[in-house]
Amino acid sequence: MPLANACDTCIIGVLMSYITRRDGRYSYRRKFPKSVAAAVGRAEYRKALGTADRSEALRLARAVSVEFDRICEAVAGLPQSESTASGVPSQSAADVLSSLDAVVRSFTLDVVDRMSRPDWRTEVEWRKQALEAHAQGQMPPGVQIHPVTARAALRALGDILEGNLTQFYAPTPGEAVTAGTAGDTITEATFQTVLDDYCEGVGPSRVQKIRSLTRRVLVWPSTQSEQLDRVMLYCAERLEAGGKATSVHGDAAGLITVLRRVPGWQSATLPKVGAVARAVRSGGGMNVNQRDPIPLERMLNVHAEVKRQVPAHHATVVLLARYGLRPGELLQEGPEALGYRVDILGNRELVFKAALTGGKNAASRRDIPVHADDVELFKEVLGGLDLASDATPIQRDKRIRQRVQNVSRIFSRLLGHQEGLSLYSQRHTCADLLRAVGATTDEVGGILGHTPAGAKATSIYGGTQPLDKPRELLAKVREHIPD
Repeated sequence: MPLANACDTCIIGVLMSYITRRDGRYSYRRKFPKSVAAAVGRAEYRKALGTADRSEALRLARAVSVEFDRICEAVAGLPQSESTASGVPSQSAADVLSSLDAVVRSFTLDVVDRMSRPDWRTEVEWRKQALEAHAQGQMPPGVQIHPVTARAALRALGDILEGNLTQFYAPTPGEAVTAGTAGDTITEATFQTVLDDYCEGVGPSRVQKIRSLTRRVLVWPSTQSEQLDRVMLYCAERLEAGGKATSVHGDAAGLITVLRRVPGWQSATLPKVGAVARAVRSGGGMNVNQRDPIPLERMLNVHAEVKRQVPAHHATVVLLARYGLRPGELLQEGPEALGYRVDILGNRELVFKAALTGGKNAASRRDIPVHADDVELFKEVLGGLDLASDATPIQRDKRIRQRVQNVSRIFSRLLGHQEGLSLYSQRHTCADLLRAVGATTDEVGGILGHTPAGAKATSIYGGTQPLDKPRELLAKVREHIPD
């Protein structure tokens, strides 16, 4: 996970954005330029820093960055002195001055945020030393920033430590943002307001992913066309490095979704022409194996192995198969999701209130009738959430992801890691079983939570309609999936 945020990228960011942490220890990862990658035979430079201490990792990263630059220079055939003499990357005076306010604002907000941590003094001292080196032109090639920018950040750091904080303008929640056009240059401050607004409506994991993507890919100030070029360049690099088209398309779609919220950029879209564009767009289409069900006999064998090897997860895999639930739908809920429902005719029955995962439709729940013999299984699984009532959204999201990953890893291992099949594939098996016992397309969609064509909500979301038909269909499916 990248350790730096947007201001680090502008001020001392290049170093920090190359540091990643895995299994508690830090390493340095940095992509080679295309010409260098072709010469050395690999797309990325990696080096273990051999430490679990963040401050030590940042210090070591400086020396490693110099080593990276020397490799690039050797491949390009440039002498050391020539590269060093080139100094700061080409940047016009107008560009430097126009970005100062955004840089200082980002830097100030980041430092103030980090001062809440116990070790903030060590990091602030390191930043001060780095900025002084930038201001004097002493940083290694590929890392340095403009001396004027560095000195502005140094002054901001001094003001922060003395308590003289600059008040930055930010639109109030109800205030309209000035309209713009696709050709307008947008500042980082404007985009940050747009990004914050977007993040309020999505779940914690989505927030983390989008903020990380925007830090790595987007550069401000910028126009719409410039940002789209950066998105496509990122996609090309990901594909060239062996990334899956589906994953690259997901990243690109997330970036475009946020860029469309920028005033005047509502028409932003991925290009349709070119090899990269076609490859990225192919990731958004359906693959023939994407909805493969697990053969029934094989699925039951996996259930038996789960019961024998990891009995704690047996109830989970059985319920997911019998009711066609998404793993996150079941494992995100606590005991309160199991309750009684009274339909329009006055019939009272026990149901599982399934909610869509994430922040897209947090209020949308569909009632799924629970078989009497499955009540104890539901209580066992729902009781495993084990979250305090005052848990934060981030803590809740982390716990849910942990539960899903734990079950998914075990299921995939016992399944044999076959391409296209996973814990989620039980949902497709359930769908086929529902069709086999006589369910119509709309009835299958109603149970699984799919929206029928032309409708904005499934017939099973909300309302007090009787659930006789779903109960009958699920009971027939249950006969094919015994304990």
